[in-house]
Parts: sequence; C-alpha cells; structure tokens
Amino acid sequence: MQNLKFWRTGNAIQSSFSSVDWLVTVFILLAGAFQFTHYTKTPDFVTDPGYPDLARAILEQHSYRFDFLPETTLPPGFPMILAFFGHWGGVRPASVFPIIAVSVVVGLVAAYGLLRHVEGRSLAAFSCLLLGSYPALFGFSTSLVFPEMPFFALSMVALLLALKTDGAEQSKTPIGWIVAFSIALVWTVLIRSVGIALLMGIVSWSAASYFVDRKLGLRRLKRFIAPLILGIATQVTWSVWAARHQVLEWKLPGYPQSYVSQLKVKDGQYPELGIAKLADIPPRVGRNIVMRAAGYTQILTHRYVSKFWSSPAIFGVAALIVMGLMNSIRNGGALYDWYFIWYEVIFLVWPWDIRERFLFPVVPLAALYVWRGMRQLRDYFARKPKLVGTYFILFGSLLSLVSAAFAGRSFTFPVQTDHMRGDHLQPVAATAFWMILASVGIAMVTSNGLHSALAAAHPFGRGTDAAVRWLKAVVTVAVALAVGSGVLGQLTLGRFNLHPDIAQQAFYPEIQASEWIATHESLDRVIMARDQDTVFHYTGRRVVWFPPISDPRVVMDGIKRHRVDVLVVAHHAESYWLPPEDTCFRLLQRAYGNAFHLIHQGANYQIFEVSRSAM
Repeated sequence: MQNLKFWRTGNAIQSSFSSVDWLVTVFILLAGAFQFTHYTKTPDFVTDPGYPDLARAILEQHSYRFDFLPETTLPPGFPMILAFFGHWGGVRPASVFPIIAVSVVVGLVAAYGLLRHVEGRSLAAFSCLLLGSYPALFGFSTSLVFPEMPFFALSMVALLLALKTDGAEQSKTPIGWIVAFSIALVWTVLIRSVGIALLMGIVSWSAASYFVDRKLGLRRLKRFIAPLILGIATQVTWSVWAARHQVLEWKLPGYPQSYVSQLKVKDGQYPELGIAKLADIPPRVGRNIVMRAAGYTQILTHRYVSKFWSSPAIFGVAALIVMGLMNSIRNGGALYDWYFIWYEVIFLVWPWDIRERFLFPVVPLAALYVWRGMRQLRDYFARKPKLVGTYFILFGSLLSLVSAAFAGRSFTFPVQTDHMRGDHLQPVAATAFWMILASVGIAMVTSNGLHSALAAAHPFGRGTDAAVRWLKAVVTVAVALAVGSGVLGQLTLGRFNLHPDIAQQAFYPEIQASEWIATHESLDRVIMARDQDTVFHYTGRRVVWFPPISDPRVVMDGIKRHRVDVLVVAHHAESYWLPPEDTCFRLLQRAYGNAFHLIHQGANYQIFEVSRSAM
C-alpha cells in the first residue's frame, strides 16, 4: 500500500507549492475580493429575504421561527451563521453578502486542494478557474442569500479533511483530523439537508472498502464512526424537532412539508398534480439527467447548451461522468466518489426544476469524473480498438439520427421547441459530431492502424512530446479565453450591482404592495400573498401563503380559517408556482366576488380587502 504520509493523486504525489498553485490561489482571492465589494448595493434585501429573517428571529426572539411560526423546512445552519456575524454587524446586505463571498473563496480553495491531491494541478486549475469565473456564479452569490455557497465551502473542506484523516499513518489515530472533520460534517448537514449525501457516502465507502480489503474497511470504519454518529445525530435531532413543531396552513402535498415528503409529489411546483406514480419516476430521472449534464457543461464551458438529450454536451458528458465514476469506485473508491453518487441520486429524483445553484457545490467533482472518463476512454481506445469502434458505430449512428430529428424540429417548429431556446445550430453540430464518430468507428473496425494514430494525437495519449505539448497549449488557450470572457461578464454584473435598478427585480410588485400595506394597514391585519417571504419581510405582519390551489372552495375555507384581512395578487410574466396566482384569484373571485374589494393597485399588483360578512 502506498505510504499513507502522503495524499494520493491519480498518477503521482504532489506536495510542493508551485507557481500554478500561487496563480490559481491569487485568482480565487481576487475573485472573492470583487464579490466582497460588488454585491447588490441596496439598503434592504430585495430578493428572497427568508434566511436573513430567520437569522433575525434567532437574534431577537431567541427562537427558530419565520412569520410567527416555527420554521420546519429549512435547516438552521445557515441562519445560525448569519445570526452569529449579524450580532456585530446586523443582518443587512452589507454584512451578509461578504459572508457568501468568503464562502466562495473557501470552497474554491478547498476544491482546488482536493482535486490537486487526487488528480493533479492541471485539472484542479482548469475546473476551479472555470467555476470561479462563471458569471452566473457571481450573479448568484452577489444578489441572492441562499446556503449553497457555505454548503459548498464546508462540504469541500470536509472532503479534504477526510483525505487527511484517511491518509494518516496506520499506527496513529488522527484525533485532531477526526475532530475537524466531525465539525465540518455536522455543519454541512445543518446548512443543507442534502448534506445527508455525505453521511450516506461514509456508510457506502466503508462498506465498499470492507469488501475490497477487510483490514482497510475496518480501519476506515474506526476512524469515521464518530463523525458518522455525530452527523446522523444532528440530522435526526433536526428532523424530530421539525416534525414536532410543524404547522401546515394548507392540506397540500409537498412543500412546505419535509424534503422526503416533497420527493413524493409528481411535480414540486404544481402540487395539485398529486403524488407521483411509479411510471412518473423514469421521465423525471431522464429530465434531470439532461438538465444536470447540460448544466455541468454550461458552467465548465461558459456556453449555453441546448437541452436535447442526444447532444454531445449532454449524452457525452453524462457517459464520461459514469465511466469516470465506475473507474473510481472499482477498488472501493474514496469518500468524495460516494458523496457525489448520493448527491446525484438525490437530485435525479428531485421533482422540482433543476437550478444551477444545485450544481455549484459539486461542479469540481463532476469535472474530475469527466476527466477520468476521458482517460478511461483513452485506455479502452488503445487496448480494445475494435470493440470501441463498434460502440462508436452503434452510438454514432443512433445519436446522429436523433440529433437530426431535433435539428429538423427546431427549424420547422421554432416556437414549440423551448428546450432549444432558439438555438438551431447545436442540433446540427451534434448531428455532424455523431456522424464523424460513426465514421471513425468504421475506420477503427476495418483498419488496424487508425486507432494507433488517433491515440498518439489524443491529449491523454502517449504520442510525441511535440504533439502533447501542442494539444496542451490548445486546451490552455481555450480555458484562458473562457476564463477571460467570464471575468468580463462578472465585471459587467459587478458594475450593475453598484447601481441596481430595484424596479427591475423579479419581486418588485410584492415590494411595492408591501410598502403600501406597511403604511396603510394596522399591525394586526393578516395578509395573504404568494411570495410569503418578501411580503412578511417588508410588512412585518402575519402572512398566510396564497397556495397554488385552483379549487376556490378550498382557498376560501383557508381564508376563513386563518382570518385573512388583505389579499395581495402580483402579476408576473412567468410563475414559479402552478397554477399562477392570477389564475387562482380569478377562480376565487368568480366564486366569491363580493368578498373581495380592491383597495389599491399598481402597475403589476392589486391589493384586496377581504369582507368576512360576504363570505
């Protein structure tokens, strides 16, 4: 067994700090400093203020509650962090966004350290530079207060500490590293419920290690059993507390019940569709595979990817990730392998839209498996050329036909192909790619020399030094151009953040309506609104969620039960929840028109007073 004083890499042990390491570290620090100073400069939170309000409740009321009720859906870790720092600086944009910026820096540095030690500097540098320069990451981290970046930081730190704990000498028990890993693990679970993937990863990793090498499995179980117990205890404690304190305003499947309950619904954003059937699961998994593979490619290339499954940027990337993962766990794997597997399993059955914020925490690991998948393909290419050529023919022929069908549909029915978003060239390029791949496969099967020539030219192959250097230079230039364009995009967003137009914010209608209510309605008035977070934040009054329920009798029964006084109806071009609140209110007004009296309206909102005498 390799000397455990060192941390393993894919092909070598790297311990010295080189100029590349300094370059990447400086870039990450500068990117973090820019986020630190160029967050959205508004006097108050204008988008999703829920987490700051939870932090205020911890500070001011010494309880974990939101909108006068216990918060039982969102774990308390992130609000606790905001409350800790808010004790000195207050819970306001000027004190909250720097916390997120620091989290981005810590996460990228830890991810770089992890990938550098397990695979080498090149992959670590490319993946972290591309992620760190991605404009959407900057936009997310400087305008929204969500726990993804603290989760990213602590999960990467935990995986790095796990490497150190596992790599310590066999004759010693690394108490310090075990304690540090335990702390990082507990906080990861507290910040986001998907942190359970780390707990499941430890169990799977220990079991796989035991089957490969009984002595190794027992040693790992001994070192990680205490952190595992602490992590499970943390998750169980939170789950039990949440179950005991849960108050449901509406009998509606999914949100705001526990995440386990949300997984059962057919569509998280359209809860009226009810509980999912077994037949609903495969289409959901297929949709999520497409969305996640496209998302990873988009982030690592800084280019939009059309969402059709036969795209090389989707099918090819997903296949490479699977190949890289299978190769990684062949001999038991590492904790980061099993963590990634469980993280993906959770989101593959996720019934909500896949957002990029769910991808950010594991992008470095996805890049790792794409890299390893390419290396594995290279090895197969060299050892079994005819078999690989046969697969190239089969998949190339099939996928070229499918891509051609997508291309034809995108030109013939451009309006209906919303998965393309107007991009007609990508299906055409995909068709050409798969046709070329099939042609290469034919040549590989019929010619013994072609695969050797291609292997020599492959960037992972054993070709001439000149060819390898040339290909590395091309890859480096491509990455540098992507990073450069990403930095320019971040600079543009940063300038906008310094002088934001609040009227352009998605929830500006709710903010306007809330400001009117705050000055015209008494504090004891009960409000009903779809965007519960924003209206509660700006009014300080009890806000009942306006549920996505089309049955007016059910909604009116809730209005009576919660003694609602004022109803806010905002108008948006796109609605996150279905049916949209406009639709729900029209049905409600049609059935109980005399119960609602318009008392104020703006460009994109209406405020109605509820008359209980007319109910």
